[in-house]
Amino acid sequence: MSVQNAGTAIREARLAAGLTQEKLSDGVCSVLSLSRIENNSAGVSPATFQALMARTGAPTEAFPAFANRADFACFYNLKRASFYLDSWQLAAAFDELEKIEATNWADNKFYYQEWLYLHGRLQFCSGCGSHTHICRLLLAAMHVTRPDFACPDISSLLLSVTEIRILTLLAQELLSLGQTDSCASLCTQLTSYLSDTHILYLEKDRLLAELSVASGKYLLAEGKYPAALERVEAHRQKMMQNMTDAPLFELTFLTGLCRYLIGDKADALSLFQTAFYAAHSIESCYATTCRRCLETELKIVLPIDTALFPDIPLVPYEQKQAADDITLGDGTYDLFAPDALSLGRLIRDLRTEKKIPQARLCQGLCSKSKLSKIENETLWPDVLLAETLLERLGISSDIFTFFGDKREATLFELRMRMIRITYSERAHMHTYIEEMSKLITHKDILYWQYLCFEKAQFIDNPTDKMAELERVLSMTLPGFQFHMLSNYDLSWTELTILNSLCHACADSNIVAGTKYFYKFLEYQQLSDIDILLLKRTLPVTTGMLTRRLYIQNRYAEIMELTDTFSSPLMKSSLYFTGHVYGHLCQVLATQQKIADTAKFFHYAYYNLTITGSCELSHILKQDMEADFHILLS
Repeated sequence: MSVQNAGTAIREARLAAGLTQEKLSDGVCSVLSLSRIENNSAGVSPATFQALMARTGAPTEAFPAFANRADFACFYNLKRASFYLDSWQLAAAFDELEKIEATNWADNKFYYQEWLYLHGRLQFCSGCGSHTHICRLLLAAMHVTRPDFACPDISSLLLSVTEIRILTLLAQELLSLGQTDSCASLCTQLTSYLSDTHILYLEKDRLLAELSVASGKYLLAEGKYPAALERVEAHRQKMMQNMTDAPLFELTFLTGLCRYLIGDKADALSLFQTAFYAAHSIESCYATTCRRCLETELKIVLPIDTALFPDIPLVPYEQKQAADDITLGDGTYDLFAPDALSLGRLIRDLRTEKKIPQARLCQGLCSKSKLSKIENETLWPDVLLAETLLERLGISSDIFTFFGDKREATLFELRMRMIRITYSERAHMHTYIEEMSKLITHKDILYWQYLCFEKAQFIDNPTDKMAELERVLSMTLPGFQFHMLSNYDLSWTELTILNSLCHACADSNIVAGTKYFYKFLEYQQLSDIDILLLKRTLPVTTGMLTRRLYIQNRYAEIMELTDTFSSPLMKSSLYFTGHVYGHLCQVLATQQKIADTAKFFHYAYYNLTITGSCELSHILKQDMEADFHILLS
């Protein structure tokens, strides 16, 4: 089902929730617009669709469709801005937000609302924003969909995810302005709301973690230190388990603050250092915010060599003022407008722009005839085929929402759980494999491929594992030749299989495997793959290649990779930067570069620590002390 035909899904969800059209459309669109959407006589943008479905408490999976190409660009740039903010690359985030403003938010008030929120978050992260100004931005963002919004009573509201994020940050800012009762009320109501709403589990975990920062700060302000510790520590552990980096700096620092105020000063100091060094490793200004807060509020001076670890500058960004959004559209559009962008047309446009022949794009996925029908909007693909086509075009499918029938929805959710399974939950993978095996048929080639890939991970013999992974890859890339890698456009699954194939090859023959890794790294760096897709594969490749080079004492080659280590993509993964810096610091130590060794040793140790890899950080610490007599400060 396409978003162009999403009216049925919205109507069924509204009726199941017992909502009138007036209640559901309030603040989103007019009753007339909702009626036209439900009657499938008007198209609806992904942002509007998500807002409506979120209010019904129903899943928001749907095929993406857009009013026009500007609508798609605005939507995608918002996701890129969020990515940069998550990895504390504020200048890049600001540039993305500037691009969005230049398009007049694609005449969509929901994009404008998210833009206001992201600017508020940018000001908050920069450490230079005024609490009053940030509050104004966040209230203006709420007023886009809730013109009569008055804090703090939200008990009667049906909230979108964007609104939840706005209110969560608003709670923190109200606390900073001394409005403790309003902060407490918002935190309590949002916690209750999130416990009852239907949101994918990883996204809900992230929202609850962000909320725990606000509620933790409130509890600290009230002197309820044990309660604050219990709150933030639980969510810190959850974010480590989920490998979700963005909230970790604040959660780690707050956990340290709680322990300090309780009297556990040794653990507190360790946590403060963890937050500082991990933030400094990716040049996040949070390192400076962290250190200054300790010095001014607690009179604590961290034992840090300021020559090696100077302040990361706190850069002020332009403080945007809320504009009049009354002229912006509600995300509905004429289905039959010449520039309306369905999923099929988006695929066709991207393929044409990249000069990719149909036969190359659909190789191993479907026939040219089927792809033609998809591009001509006479056939809608299943969810996984849609994802795979977009990924082969270099676009991340993660940022889109999809809607299928009940079977597809079950398979989609199951696959997402398998993809995002944490190390501690790995024992559940066999159960997931069995469940998927019962649901799919021989026609579900893409699900079979992913299922067989996960099964291959349990093969111990590297030669057997290589053979199986090659077979799995051939399901969608028959006759695949690694030396012809540049001739392929690869999906996330195919990229992931190749990472695993390089790993198995290196386990069998480390020299040959290293050549594979180099070839694969070069492919990712030179291909036209967007950063939102590449962030899921390139850090993995870089980390595994660095380890193989270190094992072979190929230290000069590790030094040649240092630009890659500090790239925006690596900064998005504290876990893999921890690994590569762990090898880098040992290489630097062999070269007697003592200052640089100490710098990257601290980065490696604390990045592994903040992501929960404490056993690895302990081994690194022991090795550095035993082999090079270098200690942590």
